[in-house]
Amino acid sequence: MKRVNILNESMMSALLKLAWPAVLTMLFQTVYNMVDAYWLGKLGKIEISAPTIAWPAIFLLISIGGGLAVAGLALVSQNLGAGRKEEASHVAGQVISISFTVAVILGLLGAIFSEAVLKLLSIPPELLSVTNTYMRTIFLGAPFTFTMFTFNSLFTAIGDTKTPMYLMGFSVTVNALIDPLLIFGIGFPRLEVFGAALATVISRGFVVIIATVILFKGKRGFKVNFRDLRPRWKTLSRVLRIGLPSSAGQSITALAFLIITSMVAGFGSVATAALGVGNRITSLATMFSFGLSQATSSMVGQYLGAGRKNDAYSVVWKATGINVLIVGVICTGTFFFGKEVTAFFINDPLVLIEGEKYFRIVSFSIPVFASYNIFDMALRGSGHTIQSMILNISRLWGIRLPLIYFFGLSMGTTGIWYAMLVSNLVISSAAAMVIFMKRWLKPVI
Repeated sequence: MKRVNILNESMMSALLKLAWPAVLTMLFQTVYNMVDAYWLGKLGKIEISAPTIAWPAIFLLISIGGGLAVAGLALVSQNLGAGRKEEASHVAGQVISISFTVAVILGLLGAIFSEAVLKLLSIPPELLSVTNTYMRTIFLGAPFTFTMFTFNSLFTAIGDTKTPMYLMGFSVTVNALIDPLLIFGIGFPRLEVFGAALATVISRGFVVIIATVILFKGKRGFKVNFRDLRPRWKTLSRVLRIGLPSSAGQSITALAFLIITSMVAGFGSVATAALGVGNRITSLATMFSFGLSQATSSMVGQYLGAGRKNDAYSVVWKATGINVLIVGVICTGTFFFGKEVTAFFINDPLVLIEGEKYFRIVSFSIPVFASYNIFDMALRGSGHTIQSMILNISRLWGIRLPLIYFFGLSMGTTGIWYAMLVSNLVISSAAAMVIFMKRWLKPVI
């Protein structure tokens, strides 16, 4: 399978060739969550709320792995752009090694303390048990999740977004097939929420095995050798220098999401279920921005490695224009048909009312926020993760959390949805200014 030759193709051609497989990869990832939501919704509003409440805590864990994967993307893509293929392979091996080690340690800690964390956040008793079951299982599968994200970033860095697409498609298919079997006990014991989490872990495990074979055998024109896995402090320090700010930004962001989710849960299972549906549909709408942002990050990295700063700057805005057009059309649909979208997942009358309210308020800020994803990944692809960290922390801690607190007190759940609207608009404007200033157009290799 040919990789996209970023440096020798026209910018728009390379962007679209990289973006469409990345978009499908994000679609498959969204389908993961939608399949769980669909089947758990058949059990009731408590069960469908479990992944929603658990996700911020899970993201708090895997954000560390995500930061390391970002470091791998920046360093590998820039080394390839500069013609240093052997150094790129060495960096890739170091990122894989440290990501897996960290995942094992944090996964065990997360599983041990998951219930304590949920109690600390005052999750209502009727939601505590099922959420803990889901969260603990995902924590134990953290090595698969970390490694899968790392492999996806490495393939993206070398200009290959098709392999992650095929792998994710396979994983989603496995998950979709075994999800109802494990949840409802078809040929297996009835596992309900535990079954949904277990299906996710198993399907990701298959992906890691296949990706390992592909990368270490050099089947995509880029090979990692087993000797590259041996830790070397000089390389690890560079990975950590770039990766830790990204991890910190995502971790602190995830902590804020955890607090936000607990605040919403305080309004009851109806609000939590509406937020869960809203988050899933928002993920579906913004999958185009995530796909474009993945393509942009790879191109920014290789352009900067090759000394083509103007191209690195230009590709960000071309991706942004495409994103606003596509996501805007989708969110127009959610604005007018929010109730019908909510009904696809759960038919509870109160949740339908709350879901419609959510989409009416939040929908038109989503195209703008989707552009923020592209700006953020451009910063990460350039290796300037401190700027990304500051923006991510500001988005929730500086803007959304205070607004949710004050708006929620005076307006209830309506205030929470307005807080999301305002925070999306403000942070996207701030990120656009950072891109305009061009201080990030400096290689890190």
